[in-house]
Amino acid sequence: MYKIANKLTLVNEQIVEQDKKLTPIQNDLKQKQSHLAELMAHDTKITGERKNLQHTCSSMNQEKYHLEVDVRRATKDKEISESELVKLRDDEQKLISTSGTSVERMTEFDNSLESLNSKERDSTKEISSRERNTDTLNRDLTELRQKESKITSLLATFGFDISIDVFNVESTISSLESEQNRIKNSLNAGAPTQYVEISYGYKSSSSKKNMLERERNTIVAFIESVEKDKRQTFLDAFDIVDTQVKDAFSKMTGGSAWLELENEDDIFNSGLNYLIQFPGKPKRESTSISGGEKTLAATVFVLALQKLNPSPFYLFDEIDAALDAPNTEKLANIIKERSEGSQFIMVSLKDSVVEKARLIYGVFPKHGVSHVVKYKDKRLLSSLEN
Repeated sequence: MYKIANKLTLVNEQIVEQDKKLTPIQNDLKQKQSHLAELMAHDTKITGERKNLQHTCSSMNQEKYHLEVDVRRATKDKEISESELVKLRDDEQKLISTSGTSVERMTEFDNSLESLNSKERDSTKEISSRERNTDTLNRDLTELRQKESKITSLLATFGFDISIDVFNVESTISSLESEQNRIKNSLNAGAPTQYVEISYGYKSSSSKKNMLERERNTIVAFIESVEKDKRQTFLDAFDIVDTQVKDAFSKMTGGSAWLELENEDDIFNSGLNYLIQFPGKPKRESTSISGGEKTLAATVFVLALQKLNPSPFYLFDEIDAALDAPNTEKLANIIKERSEGSQFIMVSLKDSVVEKARLIYGVFPKHGVSHVVKYKDKRLLSSLEN
């Protein structure tokens, strides 16, 4: 029994020793398993990255192919462009060799064209002036004819007739005197009194008639004077606006613009035409031009009206939106020139307009809220201080 107990003790001791040895092995196994799991996760990650890289490589290969195609196309276009450049240089040399005479001829054509345009404007102005003089003369002739008709009617009341034959009145007077002497005795005794009353009534009625006639003539003359002044005032305003339209349009575009009356004989029941001629283009009415050209023409007309009856201030809302850079610059210069007499408030997104403003308000969004910034020209501050 004692031996068996010793053997059991030894076995137990061996088991304990084995357990002690097994514990670090199990711990190491767990670490190895954990490390294996990490390696497998890393391998999965590497596999995904590898697939992404393969996809990226494929995309880059396709892009490389397209770039190579573009390079070949660009090389071909370059060769074509170089050949065209050679031709253009040859043409340039030809033009340079003939530029001397071409410039002189072009200058002659320009001078001749300018002279013809000037003659046309002068002729148009002279025709308008003569038509107005003709209208005035026709109106005066009508007045003379009316006066002639009135005088003829007045003479007719006294028995005057252009067709009356001239004859000797001595025999008629003698017979009338004899008849007067014959009827003296047969006259009514109250006839003189009746004659005086009737004569007085006739003279009174005649005086009233003459007074009413004079008042009527005065009223008619006043109405004609008002109509004449109204017509002359309109024509003076028309000439001012027409001159300003020509001047402003020439400064902005180098072209020509003018106004024409549809019917100068009846100016208040007819309209007027606004004719535009841009450089190198035929003349057209303002209703037959493009949107940008209409904007330019309308702005010129407003600025022309400003000279006729200036307002304290004007408000323009992006009138330069349809204009190109050169025309925007010219518009800004004219508005700056006109701002000496009136204030211009203008909404614009063009730098050439904003840089000429004396006071600028800018609006911009920030975090969903509109903010306003203000900039004052130093020249404006100094003028306000003075």
